Amino acid sequence: MQYLSFLTHYKSEIGNSKGITSETIDEIENEFQLKLPLAYKEYLLKFGSHTGNLFGSYYMTYPSLKENKSDVIEMINFDDRKAENEKPFIKKNYFFFGQWQGYIFYFFDCESGKDDPEVYILNDGLEILKFKNTFSDFVKDEGLKLLIK
Repeated sequence: MQYLSFLTHYKSEIGNSKGITSETIDEIENEFQLKLPLAYKEYLLKFGSHTGNLFGSYYMTYPSLKENKSDVIEMINFDDRKAENEKPFIKKNYFFFGQWQGYIFYFFDCESGKDDPEVYILNDGLEILKFKNTFSDFVKDEGLKLLIK
């Protein structure tokens, strides 16, 4: 694990995790017609099926992670507080890897081509905001730091 090597020191705190296979990652890429970043692939290989204690309250595991984008589209279309032209544009290359309680969605833009891309959020106010400088920062700050406090 190149980008998430800092997690190896916290195996006991993280507990039992289970990854998904490279073949399953290929299926996800084919289904969404995009190339997932390397840091995220590393994450999926270790935590894709079960995150242990790392992200228990997030929808970040396979197969539920495949529904995050459709949940985003549903939220955008359901919300009538904004006119259609005020609603965010969801690019084909956005991959929504997680959500928090159905109203905050985490994603990165696969079009960036970065191995460890910036993480953005789409909140319930339908705003897209930069959240973390890298996916590995997201894992460290939103998963690990909360776990080891």
